[in-house]
Amino acid sequence: MRDIPFSYRLPTWFVGVHGPPIVEPAISAALLAGMSSNLAAYQAGEHAASVLTLGAQYFVVCLGGTGATIVVCLMFAFLAKSKELQAVGRASSIPVLFNVNEPFLFGAPMVLNPVFFVPFALAPVLNVWLLKIFVDLLGMNGFLYTLPWTCPGPLGIVLGCGLAPLAFVFMVAVLALDFFVYYPFFRMYDKVKCEEEAKIGAEELEERAAAKGDAMGRAFQGEASADSVAQAAVTPKDQAALEAAAEGDSSPFDALNGKKVLVLCAGGGTSGLLANALAKAATERGIDLETAAGSYGAHTDMMPDFDLVVLAPQVAVNAAELKADTDRLGIKSVACAGKQYIDLTRDGEKSLRFVYDILFSKEGD
Repeated sequence: MRDIPFSYRLPTWFVGVHGPPIVEPAISAALLAGMSSNLAAYQAGEHAASVLTLGAQYFVVCLGGTGATIVVCLMFAFLAKSKELQAVGRASSIPVLFNVNEPFLFGAPMVLNPVFFVPFALAPVLNVWLLKIFVDLLGMNGFLYTLPWTCPGPLGIVLGCGLAPLAFVFMVAVLALDFFVYYPFFRMYDKVKCEEEAKIGAEELEERAAAKGDAMGRAFQGEASADSVAQAAVTPKDQAALEAAAEGDSSPFDALNGKKVLVLCAGGGTSGLLANALAKAATERGIDLETAAGSYGAHTDMMPDFDLVVLAPQVAVNAAELKADTDRLGIKSVACAGKQYIDLTRDGEKSLRFVYDILFSKEGD
């Protein structure tokens, strides 16, 4: 039953809702109490037997972020045959090592991807049970020290457990466990993506993979602007569209010229995926649309400079609060559902249409 508090957040994440703000207030007191009891027992020369701790959440349940994705991200980077998966994995690997995986969840995607539902839900729970075996049966002390959640997952395990020899064994064991949980599903998904890529020319495939990797990298950095992001993401094949637009070809989205769109998520990473998609699509069509990515909670001073604020799925629960603020400022706001958001990040035409419809609808949002 000890894995239940940890597992509640997984279904919310899989459908694109940010799990921690919903779940953690209900369990944080128990996690902190577990850390305190473990440290007190260790200092008294007793066995630190609590499994339910903040360290277990940070570095066992969320080893590489929600879904314990550190291993599958590295699979994408180094074992995938698909060019797209390689690009996503290599752009995501370093942030995921530090437990920052939101852009990976939406960029792979893991969210709303039926191929990964089982391992995404199962790996964190099995990790907790493995920790319980080490603590209850092998006598390893549970987590003793509170470390920042951005500490690299494997390092967080050994440091959090006091550099005990069994902690090193557990670190290797939990990584191996996640490998075997994710590997069959990773191979299945890699095969599907390879079949899709086989229908595309080699040159276009390389261009798409490069553009996807660049977009992922910028998403992790929270960067998005029509000048710096979109230009870097435009492939040589897209340049013809830019030149045609410059010569005066009309676009159904010309009304977006001069408009500014702010995309918000929990940490400023996932929002970069949609901001990048919008900026790239606008640049390809010669549209002067400015986009930016940010985190909800740090957006208040930014909003007056924008015409539309878009909420990513993780923070969609704040839609009513945001709407009150945007109505006061006389600008528009909208919240995205999980699948809708993924579709928008992958289809520039659709993302521009989405923004156009919100900005120029009679009712507004």
